[in-house]
Amino acid sequence: MLKGKVGLAPMAEYSDYPFRKICSRFGAEFTFTEMISSEGIVRNNSRTYEMLPQDDEKNIGVQIFGSSISVMVESARKVQKYGDWIDINAGCPVTKVVRRGAGSALLLYPDKLAYMIQEIRKSVSKPLGVKVRIGYEKNNIQQIMESLKKVDLDYIIVHPRTREQLYSGKAYREILSYVRENTHVMLGASGDIFTRQDIDECFNKYKVDFVIVARGAIGNPWIFCDRTPTPDEIKTVLLEHLRMNISFYKIESMAVRMFTKFLVRYVNGMQGAREIRRHLNDLKSYSDVENLLTILR
Repeated sequence: MLKGKVGLAPMAEYSDYPFRKICSRFGAEFTFTEMISSEGIVRNNSRTYEMLPQDDEKNIGVQIFGSSISVMVESARKVQKYGDWIDINAGCPVTKVVRRGAGSALLLYPDKLAYMIQEIRKSVSKPLGVKVRIGYEKNNIQQIMESLKKVDLDYIIVHPRTREQLYSGKAYREILSYVRENTHVMLGASGDIFTRQDIDECFNKYKVDFVIVARGAIGNPWIFCDRTPTPDEIKTVLLEHLRMNISFYKIESMAVRMFTKFLVRYVNGMQGAREIRRHLNDLKSYSDVENLLTILR
C-alpha cells in the first residue's frame, strides 16, 4: 500500500523512470507511473510496457486509464505485479483522452466509474485507488462521492478543479474538507502544489493523509526536501537527469529531445534562460546541452 506523506504525481510524459528516480533521491516518499493506456497493456504494446515500474523501484503505484470496463479489468490484472498498488485515472482533462471516454470523462457517469472500480477490485490483489477531479463541467463532487462510497477503495486523490477548468484559475482546495468528512479511506490532495506552504496547508487545514506533487516538481525535485538549490547544483542535477534519460531511452537524440521540457523548467528564472529556450531545437546530444549551459549565470 502507498506509504508516505508526500510523493510524485502521475503525469503523462513526465513521470517516467528517470524523473521518478530523481524525485525519490530528493525525498519523494512514493511515486506513480505516468498514466498508462489499458488498451496498450492488453495489446502487449512494447512502448506501453516500458512505462511500467523498473525492478529497482519501491513504493510505486501504476496508474491506468481507459473507458472499457473489461479492458481496464484485464489491464489491472496484468500490471499489478509491477507496482505496489493500482491507481485508476478519472481525472485527466486532456481532450484526446476525454474523447475516448476515459480520464475525467468518467466523471460524467459516476455509477459507471464505481462499477469499473468494483470489477477491478474483484480481479486484483493489490491495493486500489482512484484519482478524480470535482466534476466535468461543474462541481459534481457530491454525486461522485456518493458513487465512490459504494465501492471498496484504499484511497481517493482529489484534484479540486473541474475538467473544463483544465489547469486554469485556482484549485478549489476548500472542497477537500467536504471529501474528508465524507470518506473513511485515505485522502490525497493534488493541484497547485508548488511550495512547502501548499503542502503544509493540505495537511494542517484540510486534514489529508498524503499529497502528490505534479507541476511543482518539474525542474524542482528539491520541493520534496524543502530546499533551495544553488545554480551550480541545478546544473549538476540537470545533467545527471539528462544522463539517466539517455541511458534509459538509449537513442541519444531522442532522449535529449524528450528532455527539453525538463530543461526549460530547471533553468527557469536563471540568467541566460531565455537564450537557452531559443536554442532548444538545436540540441541533439548531451554535449550540446552541456555546452549550452555555460551561458547560465
